Amino acid sequence: MQPKRYELTQLGGAKENRRVYPRRDANCPVIAHVRRRHADEHVAVPCWLVNLSEDGCLVTSDYFPSKVEDLYIIIPGLGSKVHGKARSQGNYTLNVKFTTLLTPDIVGKIGRITVIPKS
Repeated sequence: MQPKRYELTQLGGAKENRRVYPRRDANCPVIAHVRRRHADEHVAVPCWLVNLSEDGCLVTSDYFPSKVEDLYIIIPGLGSKVHGKARSQGNYTLNVKFTTLLTPDIVGKIGRITVIPKS
């Protein structure tokens, strides 16, 4: 029998890291083509990539429709679409799980993209 993993029994102990792939900060604009549940067409939504890992990402926008089911993201400089499913959705955020894993060098390249403000 496994011991209980309640927070009260774990006081002072080191927590296990449940993430397989570490998240990297990313701050770049992307276009997400989202599809609502029970809909056939995708809608283009401008959004910002907040963080990124090999298996998923977090994007934020003011314009997400409710009940997003799947999407693909067009990342600048990548030259291809990244398909994914909506893992969870907030009012302004969307947690995405990619259908195929990204390679670590692509994730590092996207994480180094910087936005140059207009002067």
